Amino acid sequence: MIGFVVNRLSGNGRGGRIWQQVEQALKARGVNYGCRFTERQGHARELAAQWAEHRDMVAVVAVGGDGTVHEAANGLAGTAVPLGLVPAGSGNDFARSLGIPSRWEAALERVLALRSEAIDVGEINGELFVISAGIGFDGDVAKWTNRSWYKRWLNRLGIGNLSYAVTVLRLLVSYRPCDVELEIDGTLVTGRNVWLLAVANMPYYGGGMIICPDARQDDGILHLCLVENIGRLDFLRFFPRVFRGTHVKLPTVRMLAGSRISVRATMPMTIHADGEYGGETPAAIGIRPRRLLVL
Repeated sequence: MIGFVVNRLSGNGRGGRIWQQVEQALKARGVNYGCRFTERQGHARELAAQWAEHRDMVAVVAVGGDGTVHEAANGLAGTAVPLGLVPAGSGNDFARSLGIPSRWEAALERVLALRSEAIDVGEINGELFVISAGIGFDGDVAKWTNRSWYKRWLNRLGIGNLSYAVTVLRLLVSYRPCDVELEIDGTLVTGRNVWLLAVANMPYYGGGMIICPDARQDDGILHLCLVENIGRLDFLRFFPRVFRGTHVKLPTVRMLAGSRISVRATMPMTIHADGEYGGETPAAIGIRPRRLLVL
């Protein structure tokens, strides 16, 4: 049996609409499946973990966005049950990184092929992430984007991935950078006037930004992007380069990598894990190689 975890609210209701079409296709093909709908934050994690305990479960499939993937992955990591995805969110960075088709028909075909591979997962303060974690400015951006009215409005227009960029412009004036001390695999690294630290398991985040172009989900390490000592106008001027991955050439950007990372800052910095709020620094970050099976 294939268990589906459906977030009907993803993409401003897109998840529910896509599920109706997916279910019709499953019935027409005689697929043995079950479905459970998320009802609250964190529910997808519970449902995925419950599905994984079924003796005849061959896969658990999320119908939703990166937030649903994040929760489902936390429920499945370390089990023998693979995670599949039918994308229905606004950013869909997990799907973009793994080459999962955006059209539900093609995504479902990939699921039904039942070919799995093992990928790494990151961990930050005990919370697993599959795409990326962010500290500082991008943590605040993720936090306020998820609470914004315009994310829902942009989702209705089919351009929900722009909501991250809108929040960047809103927070640019008020954000206060601070000094940071990192320890990466035993080596001390200091950053001055740090705006953000992105920790990536996959190259994309924030709805298509190529934050760490070299990040791979199966290389056993995490890739870091540290942005420091940059003025607000330059931050705004150079921001579009992250959509092409050319920001890595800027003198105010340092690209690092490691498997064990600790972060301390001179003031609390907001953390996100796969776009979901994850508290504040200090942070202990690590990687669990090939911890999650994916379709």
